[in-house]
Amino acid sequence: MTHSTEGLSAQFDASPADLMALYDDWASGYDADVASWGYEVPAWLTGALQQHDGPHGLVLDAGCGTGGLGVALAAADREAVGVDFSGASLDLAASRHVYSGVLQADLNQPLPFAADTFAAVGSAGVFTYLPDIAPVLTELIRVTMPGGLIVFSQRTDLWEQRDSGSAIAQVVADETCDATISDPQPYLPGHPEYGDDIGVRYTAITVG
Repeated sequence: MTHSTEGLSAQFDASPADLMALYDDWASGYDADVASWGYEVPAWLTGALQQHDGPHGLVLDAGCGTGGLGVALAAADREAVGVDFSGASLDLAASRHVYSGVLQADLNQPLPFAADTFAAVGSAGVFTYLPDIAPVLTELIRVTMPGGLIVFSQRTDLWEQRDSGSAIAQVVADETCDATISDPQPYLPGHPEYGDDIGVRYTAITVG
């Protein structure tokens, strides 16, 4: 593990500037690191999107990082656009040629897309860094077609700490959507700060 990932599990409340510096610094080693820790979130999210009986079109990779989810989506013949706030990560994502476009964007701000642009949205590991998920979900719902699916992961420790279940329930009620939430699953089982202690829950929201 490189110096930039020491204390990784505690970075959830870092400032936006610190997070950008972390991921810009980590970008070149990110893929090898997470693979060595048993990271399977992109595969899980892609499987959920493929099983969904909804519109089949462009996918938004919300917080694409270096493109791990984009690789999984491309293997499943899904066209995707990637957004992320780390410029170094976006450069690597673009170099993989698995996106029809990449764009620097902050998920805490309104997205530069029209309503109903995407057939689906996937977000792998990003909600860790979004302390107020309700407005983020509302914006993702806005850019997703009716009947489309939004799938994302959240750490089990932060799920409880941030009362994510209540936030999701309120958003889906306000937006007339449906949501299903998984039981805890492994997240980074090979990472010493996560192991069996910090897992992940997956949420799938079907847009009304």
